[in-house]
Amino acid sequence: MAGLTRRQVVATAGLALGAAASPGGTLAATDGSEPVLGEDVKLYGDGLSLSPAELGRLLGGLTSSGEVEPDYYSTGGAVAAMEERFAAALGKDRAVFFPSGTLANHVAIRSLAGAGTRVLVQEQSHVYNDSGDCVQVLSHLDLVPLGEGRASFTADEVRRELRRAKAGRVRTGVGVISVECPVRRKLGALFDFEEMQRVAAVARDSGVRLHLDGARIYMASATTGIPVAKYAELFDTVYVSLWKYFNAPFGAVLAGPAELLDDVHHLRRMFGGGLPFAWPAAVVASHYLDGFLERFQEGMRRFDVLLRALENDGRCRVERVADGTNVAMLKWEGEPSPETVRQRLALQGVHLWKPSTSFCGFYLVANETLARMDPGHLAQLITVALHQS
Repeated sequence: MAGLTRRQVVATAGLALGAAASPGGTLAATDGSEPVLGEDVKLYGDGLSLSPAELGRLLGGLTSSGEVEPDYYSTGGAVAAMEERFAAALGKDRAVFFPSGTLANHVAIRSLAGAGTRVLVQEQSHVYNDSGDCVQVLSHLDLVPLGEGRASFTADEVRRELRRAKAGRVRTGVGVISVECPVRRKLGALFDFEEMQRVAAVARDSGVRLHLDGARIYMASATTGIPVAKYAELFDTVYVSLWKYFNAPFGAVLAGPAELLDDVHHLRRMFGGGLPFAWPAAVVASHYLDGFLERFQEGMRRFDVLLRALENDGRCRVERVADGTNVAMLKWEGEPSPETVRQRLALQGVHLWKPSTSFCGFYLVANETLARMDPGHLAQLITVALHQS
């Protein structure tokens, strides 16, 4: 096994590139207009991690019919068509394109807040930790962190903060509760759905509006079996990433009520988010939306087979994330070095991200590229790389 080339491994695994009719790991259209997008397995990133060349070939294939209509400053054309599809899938009146998730989250929270100056968020959330305090600095709203160190916070914590806001000498109001699911800072751990429902009920009873940072909510749905629309119905607005796993070069959609979003493109432009053309992101994301849940579920099934095979190898150990989605940790002690393992696997068409800085090994991430190789053979390749002296 150690001497096999990646093409021999792919052939041994029974991979039929020409038969891949879906937009999954090895994209090949029946009419020949779309190129095969590679054979390699990438155990990092939530999507296909397309190279510039792959993205260029993909866009060429998707636009070869001449039917794609360009947008103008992110309105109309292919962007509007994509917005309609996501609005329908999420069960919302309207969806609007944004160039980034940071801006989508910010605009949603700002638009929902009303007279409330406080926003309840997870202490581990992206909007609290990784957005440069944009909500506080640019919209003068105060973020109140809940659930320290955890993926979820509780309805009781929400009630406590609602009481605190009312009890101050100068009365303040909570305008929005923002929930992120899955939580990337917790390695893709899920916000408990039953607790999410209880939080939503408390918010509705208190007149507080709700936003879902659902950048990866389709991954959550594929993992839990809870439809994306069932997650979304608990919230006034929901943001979904277009690039993390729908493979667009950039972008996000924000979905919610028409009265909130019909004119939000003015706010988008005020913040510098009115891109002159966004059709490439819209076309690619629309393409990969079709059948995504089924493809990702198959990727997760293969990931589980891979992890179970690695768990049976005495050279390494696998640590799964509690209530997680698509991330696990592969650890071992001593030699070979993680960088050596990484280089050995790259020669076989299996790619890992940079070694962890906190343990000897790697974070492994499931995505659609797992469709490109039999998980048993993939486990053998990793095992051989670990056992070589």
